Amino acid sequence: MTIINRLRSYMTTFQWCEVLAVIGFTAYFAVTDHEHTWWYIALSSVSAICGIFCVVLCAAGKKAQYYWGFANIAAYLVIAWTARYYGEVMLNALYYLPTQFIGLYFWTKHYNRGSNTVRTKKMSLPLIAVSLVVIGVCIWGYRMVLVWLGGQATWLDSASTAFALVANALMVLRYREQWVLWIVVDVITIALWALAGDPIQITMWSVYLLNACYGLYMWSKLNKRENTTNE
Repeated sequence: MTIINRLRSYMTTFQWCEVLAVIGFTAYFAVTDHEHTWWYIALSSVSAICGIFCVVLCAAGKKAQYYWGFANIAAYLVIAWTARYYGEVMLNALYYLPTQFIGLYFWTKHYNRGSNTVRTKKMSLPLIAVSLVVIGVCIWGYRMVLVWLGGQATWLDSASTAFALVANALMVLRYREQWVLWIVVDVITIALWALAGDPIQITMWSVYLLNACYGLYMWSKLNKRENTTNE
């Protein structure tokens, strides 16, 4: 099998289009951005490119998404701190980074070697109800912390953090419903970076949104296949 065929078999054509779109827009905005410093543009670009590989591989059920996630988190931490989105900073430093290791462990433990994808699960109605209550409490409580820290756009920052906390936990535990929450996170975060005036991050999160919709579709198929296999 040639290298090109291997690359094509690893992700779908749609997913490669997502990756190429982010790389193209990132390069364009990096060259035309005259408002931010060179190091900010460089880190924002690294965050965008590594981030799209991470979420696209996650949608495909590939555990390699965690390796790209490490680089994405490191770069995103710096630019979020610069924009004074402290909720995003704490979310990535104190939660996303540690759960990268936990998620990699669980995904490796429940990996289907035959299909080279993770085994997925479906949430029960009681678990969905509990998740929504947790999200509501976190939004209200965390906003007060962000106001005390002097953060910007505290309602949006708090909401994106609360939804992402639960979504990431569901991702680690391999629940397909994570993608519904990621859709909400992406919409909110697009608004945050629109307020900050960062076109690279707006592009990245817009493609994340598209990928989250595709991820919900893909994981529904994976879950259906798992249930059919187990019958």
